[in-house]
Amino acid sequence: MFEGQDKIRKEEYPQLLNRVWLNSAAFAPHAKSVVKAMEQFIHYFHDPTVGKAVDQLFQDVTENTMSGAAKLWDCNKENVSLVINTAHGLNYPLHGIEWQKGDNLVTSELEFPTNYLPWKYISKRKGIEFRAAKINEQKQISEEEIISLIDDKTKLVSLSLVQFNNGQRVDAKRIAKVAHEHGALVSLDAIQACGAIEVYPEKMDVDFVSAGGPKFLMAPLGIGLCYISSRVIETMEPPLQGTSNYDFSDGDWMSREKPYHKGAKRFQNGTVPFYCVAGLNAALNLINSVGIKTVANHNHSLIKMLIEGVEEMGLKVITPHEFERRGALANVRVDKDKDLNKIVELMEDKYRVTISTRFDGLRFSVQLFNTEVDIQKGLLALKTTLKEV
Repeated sequence: MFEGQDKIRKEEYPQLLNRVWLNSAAFAPHAKSVVKAMEQFIHYFHDPTVGKAVDQLFQDVTENTMSGAAKLWDCNKENVSLVINTAHGLNYPLHGIEWQKGDNLVTSELEFPTNYLPWKYISKRKGIEFRAAKINEQKQISEEEIISLIDDKTKLVSLSLVQFNNGQRVDAKRIAKVAHEHGALVSLDAIQACGAIEVYPEKMDVDFVSAGGPKFLMAPLGIGLCYISSRVIETMEPPLQGTSNYDFSDGDWMSREKPYHKGAKRFQNGTVPFYCVAGLNAALNLINSVGIKTVANHNHSLIKMLIEGVEEMGLKVITPHEFERRGALANVRVDKDKDLNKIVELMEDKYRVTISTRFDGLRFSVQLFNTEVDIQKGLLALKTTLKEV
């Protein structure tokens, strides 16, 4: 536990006081402040007596959200763009890079489809070479292999900062150094990292960091964040075009000669769901009120406790044990004759413990509202359930 956690659990997550939620890698339950922020925004549009200009309301919630993201990522808010989901942000390099036949891109076979299939698509369409690091015997990917795939023809390296299936975290800074030496950009799918562990795009020296809201950011579906490096902002034409790329702050909507917005905002091509932005802003306020360092240390300690507990039961964990090589989730393997879906179902129905099945295993994930008692209850539920299936 960290200072103030009990208050957060009681005031923000009363729905979790009588159950155990170890499934934030799928989605996180909304905090009461997140729901309230969205409701207030929606009610505004149903109030016939509103007097405040809607544009100002949009601007205020957007600016607050950008500031919250910049605090979380320890970066300049000019490098933050709003996206509707992780795929939205990944489409910036997908369509923004000027691909040439003979180029190549590097990813891995461990990726979620969002960070795999689009690269297969563009490789076929543009005649570029698709390179993917293989899944090894440890059910992980090798950073050495990823680096070996990078050469002077590589235009992009795109990886998950934390893998959705086994919780492995890559050393993005190490990979980015090699990629940049060869003139390649680096893009990270960080939906399984942002809000749960420390993610600092500038320190990692990467070019894109995209993260949808509903998992560890604890925000609504339909909104997310994308970091875009200054090197990209200065050199890449925004690939997705619309009104919102351009600066119409003077209100002259009939002008046909408008400049792009400054910073990463120029990559936003259309209106985002602002009631979801209000929810994201509230979620960022909650995370930042605790501090991402505190959240990360808390989550790492809980995952460590979980790993030790399942290994004491004689089960295998395919997640890296070193905290710097994993996120806030772990994949547990059980006997192959066990029905994983039945295990998840029984743990939910009998013990009110929620987990997921992924990658031929059981995935447990934690966030700031979880406690050591949650882990103890989860381990007990797992141990008992394994005797019943």
